[in-house]
Amino acid sequence: MKPSDILRRIWGLALPNILSNVTVPLLMLADTAMAGRMATADSIAAVAIGAAITQFVIGIWSLLRMGTTGFTAQAWGACDVRALLRQLTSGSIIALSVGLLLILLRPLYVAPAAALLQAGADMHLPEAQTYLHYSFLGAPAALLLYVYNGWLIGVQRMKLVMSVSIACNLLNILFSYLLAFPAGMGVGGLALGTVLAQYTAVLLLVLGALRYEGRILRHLSREYLWHPETLVRYFHVGKYLLIRTLLLQAVMLSFIRYGGAIGVTRLAANSLLMQLFTLFSYFMDGLAYAAEALVGEAIGGRKFGHLRLIIRITLQVGFVVALITSILYALFPRPLLELLTDKQEVLKLALSDSFLMAAVPIFSYLAFLWDGILVGATDSKSMSIGVAGGAMSYFIVAESIATIGSGTMLWFAFLNYLLVRSFIEYYLGMRRIRALSQEVHDTRHSSYTYRLK
Repeated sequence: MKPSDILRRIWGLALPNILSNVTVPLLMLADTAMAGRMATADSIAAVAIGAAITQFVIGIWSLLRMGTTGFTAQAWGACDVRALLRQLTSGSIIALSVGLLLILLRPLYVAPAAALLQAGADMHLPEAQTYLHYSFLGAPAALLLYVYNGWLIGVQRMKLVMSVSIACNLLNILFSYLLAFPAGMGVGGLALGTVLAQYTAVLLLVLGALRYEGRILRHLSREYLWHPETLVRYFHVGKYLLIRTLLLQAVMLSFIRYGGAIGVTRLAANSLLMQLFTLFSYFMDGLAYAAEALVGEAIGGRKFGHLRLIIRITLQVGFVVALITSILYALFPRPLLELLTDKQEVLKLALSDSFLMAAVPIFSYLAFLWDGILVGATDSKSMSIGVAGGAMSYFIVAESIATIGSGTMLWFAFLNYLLVRSFIEYYLGMRRIRALSQEVHDTRHSSYTYRLK
């Protein structure tokens, strides 16, 4: 395969993901903007805390998406229909079980979790608990979306994922606005709007999968509902992904907590800047998802000679996107931040650290892309080591400057985390790919004819 062919395939898979992912941060931006136009800045802080805790608890189970994508992509490359169906059903069972537990156990963790991030003595945000009460009603749907999106990415149905994501994120904004303002639910309405959109997305993905992958799903039967070997594989890979996710979320939550310890205004300013980081991350995730599918397909089809070329082109494209984003953030911080709030004290503080935000894309793009490559290779151990090294460096720096109470120094600690994580994952990832390349020479692979094994 020529480099130009691989480039076309990367963009063909990445663009739908980027387009759908862009609507996710736009949704977050819309929530932040709506909260920013409520009575006080406390609403921004409450949404920041509520969304962070929800993302932490639900995000722990992002191992379902990553595990599903990696194994599904390899089964797709190997043309193994049984493995494709087992990944789908096993992931769905785990998602539903965990999601229902999260709903039932809300009284035990909502209030303590909200209090944990309200570090400042002057902080008391009851709206954060209201947000959490509603947001966890969507836990089963959120976890099923991890599985269904992961499976569809693995079989390279990116356009279906894109269409459903865009439609439901737009519905999310509409639902949130109607519930927050005309219905008078405030911050709780923002959370409930998200829940309604999540269940809508699950329904649309099921219908889309039945339409476009019916030739696979028609083989689904009760024998696939319980397959211990597939569940064990999930948890074998998942134990490292769980460590990675916990550490990653710990960094993000502690970033909020350190900011909250400085004050509500600092917490609100950091929340605005973090939305710009989130916006960039979804661009990178689009490229990473393409890498997951292509790397997994190459490994499943034993086309190891293509791996280096796929990786090299993916990293080149990622660098260009990161550079352009950094330039835009450096030149136009005020127009971007003014979209999010009209509170001048929050805006002024956020602008004072915007030059550091401009460095984030260059410092972090390698970590995002190597995550995708390693997911396709189902090498979750290397991913967890990279995040662990970055998190360790972050907490060392953050704790050492905590007594200073400087928001700027906190951003330096975050940049340090991104840089260390990027270099570790690059080193371990290249070592993994070299090992794969040495194991097997290129082999010819049959066309995508579905077979039962």
